[in-house]
Amino acid sequence: MNPHGNASKPRSAHLARALAAAAALTIVVAPAALGLTATAAAEPTPGTSTPDSSTPGTSAPASEPSTADGAAPADDNAGTVDTRGPGQAPGAVYANRELSRARTVSGAASGNDFTYWSTGADGKAHLSSGVLMVPTGRAPAGGWPIVAWAHGSRGIADRCAPSTRPTAEDTEELKRWLGRGYAVVSTDYAGVGTPGTPQYYDLEATARNIVDAVRASRDIADNLSRSWAVVGEGQGAAAAITLARLAPTIQGGKLDFKGAAASSIPAQFGSLVANLGPSSAAMPSGLAADALYTLSAIRNAQSDIDLDAYLTDAGKKWMTRAAASCATEFVREVDGLAIGSLFTKPLSGNTELTALLTKATELPTRDFERPVLMTQTLQDTSVVVPLTLKYLNDARAGDTKVSARTYLTLDGTHSKRLSDTDIRGFVARILR
Repeated sequence: MNPHGNASKPRSAHLARALAAAAALTIVVAPAALGLTATAAAEPTPGTSTPDSSTPGTSAPASEPSTADGAAPADDNAGTVDTRGPGQAPGAVYANRELSRARTVSGAASGNDFTYWSTGADGKAHLSSGVLMVPTGRAPAGGWPIVAWAHGSRGIADRCAPSTRPTAEDTEELKRWLGRGYAVVSTDYAGVGTPGTPQYYDLEATARNIVDAVRASRDIADNLSRSWAVVGEGQGAAAAITLARLAPTIQGGKLDFKGAAASSIPAQFGSLVANLGPSSAAMPSGLAADALYTLSAIRNAQSDIDLDAYLTDAGKKWMTRAAASCATEFVREVDGLAIGSLFTKPLSGNTELTALLTKATELPTRDFERPVLMTQTLQDTSVVVPLTLKYLNDARAGDTKVSARTYLTLDGTHSKRLSDTDIRGFVARILR
């Protein structure tokens, strides 16, 4: 099956596959579900142009230094840090400052932005940044329980870091969980707003960034509980699912991970990217942006993979644009983009790339250590919905710790409310 062909099939075909995959799930049916259709990918817009040569570029990353004493070497350009010291332990705070009232959100008694150490996919120490906000009122006995908000793609350029440039969605999530009585921690993910190349594509590295942000937050505020959960969407959803299996092992003895909730789940994302090539059709705009961000990050971080040998001149320009653009504008720019025009030959021929994508992006379907709730709306342009529904079905069948919900409604706002209600109840149960 060509995974990219799904995006250009008639809506009725999408619907049939979506309903078939969803049949075994616990489905929430909304009144607006009558006449349901699934979102189809946009065809290339007539007259769509490729970015010009003036698109801002990025410099090639320098090689990471090594250390003689066996400690993990620091990020490039983190020259003010003693690479021999213990400060690079995962979760160690590197810098911290209190947020002004103007930068905290409604419902926060206080806030901090901070930089901390985490471990990347390369096994080296990397700096990551994030925010912590604590709700108003008196903390319960044992401290405020923690919700880690694992956001989706915001871009891989430094200026896209949500801690300094939050999207409306990030702000709403912080408000929502603060209002429910949780301290909220959110990481930018290593390399976004901090030195080094983002390892955007690696789920375990992203999961470790989240764990280490929670660990760091408890050194910043003294009224936080050991108990925490993660709520993620998109890229963050994949990391949240990964944490449901890994967190108890990697969190250390000072944290108590209770579970994960995930929405807009990018199932088979690595396979989708690995099968791009000259024959690929247009993709849903959110999925296209994620694919280009991933390839751009790999291109910058893994020069030995030689991605340029598979790119047209237009493809190279789009990789450069992806490295410099934040998601809010980039998703609009790639809407209707003829993806096939970016490639000279199928990426599946690059065995190093396909091996990396398989290892770095594969979602587990069993052996979860903590409960995980997976939700999916059908009006979602960031995933291939039938593939996500199949994954939900496989995970639910593979492990009793998995619960899954899909929402059959044409109203995207309504389905998101239904998802939020389910996630809210799930988090309340596991953190009570």
